[in-house]
Amino acid sequence: MAKSYGLGIDLGGTKILAGVTDLNTGKVLGSAKKRTNSAEGAKELLGRLGDVATDAISDAKLPKGTFVTSAGVLAPGQVDPERGVLLTAPNLSGLGNLPIAESLEDRLDLPVRLGNDVQGAALGELRFGAGKGVDRLVCVFVGTGVGGAIIRGGELDRGPSATAGEIGHLVVFAGGRFCGCGGRGHLEAYASRTAITRVLLEELRRGRPSVLRDLLGAAGIDENAPGSMAIRSGLLAKAVAQNDELVLETLQEAGRYLGLALASAINFYNPERIVLGGGVVEAVPLLLEIAAPIAKREALAVPGALVEIVPSKLGDNAGVVGAALLGAQSVQVAGLR
Repeated sequence: MAKSYGLGIDLGGTKILAGVTDLNTGKVLGSAKKRTNSAEGAKELLGRLGDVATDAISDAKLPKGTFVTSAGVLAPGQVDPERGVLLTAPNLSGLGNLPIAESLEDRLDLPVRLGNDVQGAALGELRFGAGKGVDRLVCVFVGTGVGGAIIRGGELDRGPSATAGEIGHLVVFAGGRFCGCGGRGHLEAYASRTAITRVLLEELRRGRPSVLRDLLGAAGIDENAPGSMAIRSGLLAKAVAQNDELVLETLQEAGRYLGLALASAINFYNPERIVLGGGVVEAVPLLLEIAAPIAKREALAVPGALVEIVPSKLGDNAGVVGAALLGAQSVQVAGLR
């Protein structure tokens, strides 16, 4: 089988990760990473996407005579996949209407396809990861926000507006906290790293004792930094390892809301398997351990007993691999392969 290579870019709320993937095996051959820094504006963000893409291609050191033939980009928000435009992105400083595909096509001289971040990651898990061989699958990734995707009949189901599976915007508390999208009581306002960070910082300012204070100081981070940036998943993991009461209490609350949302997804969609991933779940497996039994207990008995709830197999590379697979589809559609 001839080797085929694709570039995948996972644009997150805090970092941009790019990698060159062997499309036959799912192996990432070279990668590059940069901070997102979306607050600097659209032009700067598009430039950083181009930079991380070229760095990843250089790092891959592909065999002589072989080339990257396509690129895919995953973004955390609502996208127009036909035009390659990021329409809205609450976790990217409110940036919207970004012509990501066009900008990268000009920079890389490759066909580029744009997709939603978790929808793309679901493609990676379906082909090479924890969703392999499953016809009816739900993927939920917890990071800066909470995203979801649906696999039906072994294929990604985007829905007519390409927003199917947005579990992060299920209402879990009527009239509750404001979400970054402007709605109230959404799961993302309770179980995302942004939400967890906000609660923790507020409690620290109230004087609650926590090892986080020392961890933040050692990392040179100001407690008054913006809530979405101050406490990274790695710091949460360190606090959990030290049995910090405040962090465990906050994760327990986040995990409970996540479990309730998963129970609703089980009742509504009756999936065979749910894959949980994202930076928070990868760094703090405790979140899955809290959410999974709640989801199965609160769901209807029959679908709750049937469903498996498992961690992502591809980890941090799920988005990169999924993006590369998405980009390869653009080549197939154009008849170039």
